[in-house]
Amino acid sequence: MLVRFLLAVFGALLAVTHGGRADAHPHVFITYSASVIFGDSDIAAVRLTWSFDEMYSAMILTDYTAAKTGRITQADVGTIEKGAFANLANYGYFLDIKVNDKPIKVTAVKDFDVKFVDHRAVYQFTVPLGTAKAKPSNVIEIGVFDREYYVEFSLREKDAVTLQPAEGVTAECTELRNRRRITALGPIQSDLVVCTYARKS
Repeated sequence: MLVRFLLAVFGALLAVTHGGRADAHPHVFITYSASVIFGDSDIAAVRLTWSFDEMYSAMILTDYTAAKTGRITQADVGTIEKGAFANLANYGYFLDIKVNDKPIKVTAVKDFDVKFVDHRAVYQFTVPLGTAKAKPSNVIEIGVFDREYYVEFSLREKDAVTLQPAEGVTAECTELRNRRRITALGPIQSDLVVCTYARKS
């Protein structure tokens, strides 16, 4: 069954080929937003929100929940995390994060949650960063990008990035949309969040 196949594809990091070649278009569509969380000295974490397309959301609801409706239990959340999210750790959760031009390797996340809103599955999870003490001026770049292009990630149209600043920190973010990126299939357009932050003098 196609829907079950695609669900397995995403849970297994979307490793699908046809005759040795990658498919030419994405199977799953996700809009996302990011909340940048500051600690006492620097960025402490980023909280990501992923909203799936309705078709994939229906697959999650059917295959990973007991109620088969929009109301899910904590047990359902655990089942979804284990069956349709945890394996993405092998690919860094598709996250492309840099602080002051230094790539941050994402190996673990925390506080996973999922809910269904308007027939769409909405994942939320936190990426701890543990960055060092902030420099006088700092830049964080946040992208979500599947280089194999089985999943298309796009920034949410409104309120795509929010800030949870600590006292004494100033920050400003810019949304860069339709930036050219290279995939296994060639160049595509991708979105990026860039935040500049500093401690107040």
